[in-house]
Amino acid sequence: MPAKNESFLLCLLAAALILPVNIYLIGEEGLGAGLQSSFLRYQQTYLGTSVITLADDLGYVTSGIIGGRSALSILLWALGTALLLVAAGYLIYTRYNGVTGSRRPLVLLTIGGAVAYLLSCIAQYGPGLHGPAGLAIPVGVPLIVAIAVYILKAEGMDDEPEYEEEDEDDWEEAEEGE
Repeated sequence: MPAKNESFLLCLLAAALILPVNIYLIGEEGLGAGLQSSFLRYQQTYLGTSVITLADDLGYVTSGIIGGRSALSILLWALGTALLLVAAGYLIYTRYNGVTGSRRPLVLLTIGGAVAYLLSCIAQYGPGLHGPAGLAIPVGVPLIVAIAVYILKAEGMDDEPEYEEEDEDDWEEAEEGE
């Protein structure tokens, strides 16, 4: 895959880590609302405005302040972020070490991050993404899946010329052998 395309893919993965992935409302009565990205969430409630980092959330879980479904949701969200970070690291590693080949691990890591984010929303708000805990709109999940599909298609475009060249060489060798 050309370096220009890999730089674009790295920008897409960085955008997936920065842009809001989840919009949520707290409680059926509208106790608050917020935006959540990979590393932090911004929320406004009747108690005030907060910016809560993923590290803070993990600290609340490990100290026991947050438990149950909310803790599971936070752990799944952290898993999704970790998978996207590993995908970005894998892309950087393959680019700077000249590794060529399949991008399937990159696609699987990216889709795995999207699935973990979606499961996090389901763990907190239920299978319909709506329940007593509130409402979630995981707007970033389809975007992350679209990035994975783009990576898969970009791989397919780059592989086609290589196969054509190999087929031509094999055909010429077969003609010379006759």
